[in-house]
Amino acid sequence: MHVIVSRSRIAGTAPLYQYRALVPLSDVAADRRTRCVVLRATLDNERVPSTRLADVIAPDAWFERNLAVPCGLAARLTLVAKRVEALIIRTLYPEMTAELPSLLFALDHDPGDASCRVAIADLNAAFDRLAPDIGMLMAADLGLFQGGLRHAA
Repeated sequence: MHVIVSRSRIAGTAPLYQYRALVPLSDVAADRRTRCVVLRATLDNERVPSTRLADVIAPDAWFERNLAVPCGLAARLTLVAKRVEALIIRTLYPEMTAELPSLLFALDHDPGDASCRVAIADLNAAFDRLAPDIGMLMAADLGLFQGGLRHAA
């Protein structure tokens, strides 16, 4: 499975950036694709149909929306997805130090826009595997290893 990880500057005077990790639809399990929110990730000037990590890692019960919210699954799924996204982003862009990715992240310098595709472990329906140990989850648990992957600012 692959993830497209990007750093995009938000227009303005202060260097504000948005960091995202999106999964190309081609890497999402076929039975889930029709149930995913489709977004476009930019990679090498190409717009790749992608989706959010939450739609990929969600358990099958999540797609039964009438059960997901009353059971509290929505909040837990969001937390797990944000934590996984932060681990992926921080592996490639170590200047993003937040535990959970925020909408905007201020930097004291201007590294510019960047995006790359990185291979990770299969995250399709991985919620039940990841959620119990989310506080101790590390990049290596996702098949990511720091070092050669970094695109530091």
